[in-house]
Order: sequence, then C-alpha cells, then structure tokens
Amino acid sequence: MALLNWQDARHFDATQNLPCALCGKPTPMRSHDREPVHKVCAEDWCDQHPGSIRFHS
Repeated sequence: MALLNWQDARHFDATQNLPCALCGKPTPMRSHDREPVHKVCAEDWCDQHPGSIRFHS
C-alpha cells in the first residue's frame, strides 16, 4: 500500500465536514483537487486502481 502524503494544511478544511466521495461519511479532509475524501479511503481506492492519479498530488 502506498501512503499518501497529505501534510499540507490545504488538505484539511476546518470550516466544514463534507461526505467522503468514496464512503459517504463526513470528513474535513480534501484531496489535492479539493474533493472530500478520507486519506484511508483514498489510499484504499489507489490500491484498487493502480496507475490512477485521482488522489495523488
């Protein structure tokens, strides 16, 4: 499993939780494209879709 590096503060929205694009549960996390997604959900998705750059910055 490749771990995503989302240490940049732009990956966190302190103002609101939105439904994760993958599991639907609330999250303050945002992808590099500002898509709401849990880091773990994004990592699982990347493992299931090798070669995709959807959640990589």
